[in-house]
Amino acid sequence: MTKPHASIQDADAIVVGSGMGGLAAAALLARLHGKRVLVLERHWRAGGFTHTFTRPGGYRWDVGVHYVGEVGAPGMAHDAMEVATGGAVAWHRMPDPFERLVFPGLEIAFRAGRARLEEDLVCAFPDEARAIAAWFGDLRRATRHMLVMGTRALAPAPVASALELVLARSGRLARTTTGAYLARRFRDPRLRAVIAARWPDYGLPPSESVFLAHAIITSHYLEGAYYPAGTAARIAEGARSVIEDAGGAVRVRAEVERILVRDGRAKGVRLASGEELAAPVVVSDAGARATYLRLLGDDVCVPFREALRRVPPGMATVTLYLGLSCSPEVLGVRGENFWIHDDLDHEAMWRRRHGLLAGDVPLAYVSFPSLKDPDARAHTAEIVAPADMADFARWQGTAWKQRGDGYEAVKERLADALLAAVERRLPGLGSLVAYRELSTPLSTEGFTGHPGGEIYGIPLTPARLEMPFIGPRTPVRGLYLTGADTLSPGVVGAMMGGVFAVAAIAGMGTFRAIRREASVFNGAPRPNPSAPSPSSA
Repeated sequence: MTKPHASIQDADAIVVGSGMGGLAAAALLARLHGKRVLVLERHWRAGGFTHTFTRPGGYRWDVGVHYVGEVGAPGMAHDAMEVATGGAVAWHRMPDPFERLVFPGLEIAFRAGRARLEEDLVCAFPDEARAIAAWFGDLRRATRHMLVMGTRALAPAPVASALELVLARSGRLARTTTGAYLARRFRDPRLRAVIAARWPDYGLPPSESVFLAHAIITSHYLEGAYYPAGTAARIAEGARSVIEDAGGAVRVRAEVERILVRDGRAKGVRLASGEELAAPVVVSDAGARATYLRLLGDDVCVPFREALRRVPPGMATVTLYLGLSCSPEVLGVRGENFWIHDDLDHEAMWRRRHGLLAGDVPLAYVSFPSLKDPDARAHTAEIVAPADMADFARWQGTAWKQRGDGYEAVKERLADALLAAVERRLPGLGSLVAYRELSTPLSTEGFTGHPGGEIYGIPLTPARLEMPFIGPRTPVRGLYLTGADTLSPGVVGAMMGGVFAVAAIAGMGTFRAIRREASVFNGAPRPNPSAPSPSSA
């Protein structure tokens, strides 16, 4: 994924960015519609948040893929992933329970399966049994609302108008904030804290996030979670092969400076090197902000440009990558995720993200990639915490690995604080650490180009559902948007952004074509891991 692939002439489409949305759009255009697609990536490694990195000792980490739902059985998410990657990914099911939510004086495990999760929640909160059952029903209603929204984005004008009426009638639940919903539905503040605990999966605490985002993410993991054998790099490698098999290419170190527009239509791109590449279709995986505010010139009419400038930045993170001297199984870990909180108040913990640099870590997500990946050669862990680019502003404009001793000292203090926070629940983890490396929002911004280091694109507030810059179609003919700002964030959300972008380009038959093509892979033998798990070695 780091080899500088040659460009191709007379591409049918150019995709800007090789994240999950860009690779999915390119691969589906290639496999379903026979298009020769050129994918351009600014980084020296393709894959966006699906790429991995390694360090001496055999340590290997994903930068963005920690677990994925809905890929274990046929369905649109599973089928689209199979077609986009050419069936190259073997999904390894995580242990059950697959998540543990830790609060002061309270810990609850999430098991796979709606009935089992309901059973566990009712067992812990018997007085809320009725409300818990109603919550599951509300999740279903909200996610159906999302399907109608997606259909409206692709439908002809008369159908879209009719769907607007449907959305107006059904949208009250989906468009409320998560916090307002939880306050109405549940009496017990501990249960409200548990239900909302995974809000960092969609980037905003309950008071600010739209309930639709909560419903999508919760529903996404109801039947458990999976991890790609051989890390998420297999996703990018599989998609690249699909693209190249159709005569396309993935080109790295190719930063797009401008999307070229003539007579109101996209005609290609100009690279930072000055090279110009032509294509009748351009798909941007750079996000709404970068696409409309940076890649399109001021001479291009974008009616919502000023409104987009006023949208606040989304959540950023710091991540501590750990190489371990032995299996974390000695700590009683089986490969599940941990959400470790020091408070029941998610709003207070969100505000405290500004105390990170002073060593205050109210919330930490902990993942053990080597226990989830049967292909792992050495044991690893990751600790992720919400952050804000404003706290790192003094180093903006500096180069990676060249930010000075002061920055490195801050990173060391942050690493110590993150480990200390996790030791509250997993005592002894620090003694297993043989290697550690910390990334900040500066790294995210530098490698992805996402302003402020935001990881989920435009924040998932109720207002986002009405924003005209969300969706696959753009004001410029021949230019389409893919990725997290098309539908929803996350690996599958960004991939479905690619599906909807291709449907906008090639028609609604794309959905039927995905299901038809996926039948080639459903039931077929999956790739075998190339090495034993370190826990069994």
